[in-house]
Parts: sequence; structure tokens; C-alpha cells
Amino acid sequence: MISLSSVDFFLIGLYFFALIGIGIIAQKKPEGVADYFLVGRKLTLPLFVLTLVSTWYGATMGVVELAFSYGIVNWLTQGFFWYISYLVFAFFLAGRIRKSQLYTVPDQLEYFYDKKARFMGAILNFIMLSPAPYILSLGILFGLLFDVPVVYGVGVSLLVMLVYTIKGGFRAVLHTDLLQFFLMFLGVILLLGFSVYEFGGLSFLKQSLPDNHLTLTGGWTTQMIIVWGFLAMWTLVDPNFYQRCYASKDATIPKKGILISLVFWMIFDICTTAIGLYAMATMPNIDAVTALPVYAADILPPVIAGIFFAGLLASIMSTIDSFSFSGAMNISHDIYKNIVNKNATEKEVIKMTRWGLVITFGLAAALAFTFRSIIWMIYALGTVGVSALLVPMVYGFFGPEKKPIHAAFYSMLAAVIVSSSWLLNGYLNMKDGWPVYISGIEPMYPGLLTSLIVFFGIGFFEKKESPISSPS
Repeated sequence: MISLSSVDFFLIGLYFFALIGIGIIAQKKPEGVADYFLVGRKLTLPLFVLTLVSTWYGATMGVVELAFSYGIVNWLTQGFFWYISYLVFAFFLAGRIRKSQLYTVPDQLEYFYDKKARFMGAILNFIMLSPAPYILSLGILFGLLFDVPVVYGVGVSLLVMLVYTIKGGFRAVLHTDLLQFFLMFLGVILLLGFSVYEFGGLSFLKQSLPDNHLTLTGGWTTQMIIVWGFLAMWTLVDPNFYQRCYASKDATIPKKGILISLVFWMIFDICTTAIGLYAMATMPNIDAVTALPVYAADILPPVIAGIFFAGLLASIMSTIDSFSFSGAMNISHDIYKNIVNKNATEKEVIKMTRWGLVITFGLAAALAFTFRSIIWMIYALGTVGVSALLVPMVYGFFGPEKKPIHAAFYSMLAAVIVSSSWLLNGYLNMKDGWPVYISGIEPMYPGLLTSLIVFFGIGFFEKKESPISSPS
């Protein structure tokens, strides 16, 4: 347990009350599915940026865990590769997505291919949207702050998010993201500022860190670094990016919004990487998973510490509510409405979305308690999802107008089987805390290769058909 002053706990409590208050104020009776899911497609540029930036940084503790353990390779794998992916999305996908007038990634898959592709895409999206890594972060943080079992901290936080999300929908998520954006940036900037003031700048880090921490590779193999480059392509299939593009007021906002967001992401990445380095330099014997909160509590004075921890909670919770809401949309819109009950009314879809939130939270919480590392949970979920979705989605946008209709479903299914089996085999054969994969090959590679072979193999033999009409 870490020690904070009573005023710090007051500030943390104030954050929770403000969150609930903003969420309740933002609530209104939805005028239909488009309003509940996408705020009536009226998302402005400032809101687009604030919600996208805050949603994308729930793994702050995991990123600092990586920087603490391995150094600036964290910036390469969690920053630079992702910047390239953001630029590709902004210049080549964002405008097209908005003009499509759809709701979800599985909608897009059905538009390109067929309903089986939608179904498989919905399952994969649900896996990628699991807030389990961020729920784990929340549980760890609550345990450190309040000396309570992880499950209690998770339960209280999820209840708070359900209070405003279950009724307010995407509108409530957006308005709470405003508060969370400012708090998370204020927190990391204050912590980095105090670190530099207390210990000095780059010369201190050079003297105090292991040599590998200041090399770009951090002692990692080339294969492992390139895998994170592929994982950065998560952006190209991420439902939260798509949702915000679908919700934007016009087709020009997504591109501008992502480019502006990129600047904020760069600032945040510099701060979190540097904080991880300072934590290693000054407290090398602490647990890497809890390095961020333990280090912050040690050097920050009262009030500043309270602001920081409110900001840390904000960065985590803004991601959990966004991921969970998108996951609930998968259940209600992509599976219930388009597969189970095609005659479902908009009222029934909204009701099912609310049940979907409960289901998403519950399954993610169960998954969170089975893993110990935040960043490697993200790695596992991303490996399965990206290796299966990337090929059919990219081909859908950039391939010929006529698509190999059945290729998408079978390529996704094959990639899931191969990548998840490869992952499982590695985790069943651990050595020195690392999974040992077949022939030393990371599971992303066989997953992607399988997807490519199956997709184009089926496409070669299949008579190509025109894409079906846009789903409702």
C-alpha cells in the first residue's frame, strides 16, 4: 500500500463525484440508435480530439512498466510505430469511413463481404475491445491506494462508470472524457516536472540507468520489435477510431482530429517514457507493474499527489468506458440486431446495449484477474485481433471493387486458430518469465501469414462478386 495525505484522498473522491455529476448532466433520453451510439453524427473537432486522445491512453501503468523494465524501446514500440499507423489512418481511411455512414467495424466487413464476415468481425472486435488490461490497472491501483482486495476496487469503479454510461450512451462517454483528458495530462506533466526538479535531467539518467535502457532496442530482438510494429496496425482496425469517425459532424473532421491528436500523443509518450526511466533510476527494486503509482507517491507532495492520482484514474477509466461501450455495441448492433433478431426495434437495440455493457464489464473483469502484466495482456489481445482483421479490412478499403466474398470469414477464422494456439503454446512453455514460442517465432507472424494465404487462396478460386448493399 502507498501512503497519501487526507487531502489527496479528498481530491480523488472529488474526481469520482465530478465524473458521476458530469455523466448524469450529459444524459438525455436518446432519440434513436444514431443518437445513442454516435450522438446523432454531430461530433465536433474539439470533442473528437479530446475523446480520442483520452480513450487511447488507458495503459499508462503498462507503458511505464515497459519503460521501467526496458527503457526507451518503449517509445519506439508504444509511440513511433503507432504514429505511422495514425498517419496512415488519417490520410487514407478516416474520410472514407465517415462517408460510409455506418456504425461499426463489423458493418464495414458486411459491406465489403457478407454476414459471416460480420459475425466473425464482431467476435474479434469484442476481443480487442476487452477493457481487461485497464480493469487490471484499476484493480492494482485501488489495492495500492486503499489496501483493499482488487475485486472491491474494480467493482466500485465499474459501478461508477455504469451509472453514467448505461443511460447516457456515447454522449456521456464524450462529456466525461473532457474532464479525464485535462486531468491525465496535468498529472503526468506535474510528475515529470517534479522528477526533473528533484533529480536533474538527462545527465542524471545517463549516470543512473543500465546501459540498455538508453538504447533504442533495449536489448530486444529485432523480431520482437517488428511484432510491435505490426501491433501498431491495431489502429487500422480499432473500433474506437471508427466510431469517432462515424460520429463526426462531417468528413473533414476525422483527418484533422487524428493529426491534432497525434501531437498530444507525442507529448504524453515523452512524459510517460521519461517517468519510467526516472522510476528505474531512483527505485530500481520496486515491482515494474506498480512502478508508476509507487514512484509518484514517493516523490510528489500532498495536493500534487492527489491531482496526479486523479489523473491516473482518469486515464484508465476514460479507456474502460469507451472500450466497454463499443463492446456493448458489438453485442447489440452487430450480433443481436443483425444476426439474432433482424426485426429488433431501436428501443430494443438500446436496451440490449445496456445489457451488453454489463456483460462486457463482467467478462473483462474475469479476464483481468487471470493476468499479471498489463502490457502483455494488450499484446495477447492485439496479436489475435490484428492478425485476423488486418488483411480483410485493408483489402476491403484498397482492393478492387469486386471482393472475394467468402475469403474474409475463413481467413479470419484460420488466423484466430493459428495465432491463439501459438500464443497458448508459448505461455504453456514459459522460461525465465517469458513465453517460449515454436521455433522462436512470435505468434503475430504465423497468424498474419495464415490470414494472407487463406484469403488470397480462396479469392483465387472463388468467383468474385459485387459487394452487397450497405447494412442498416
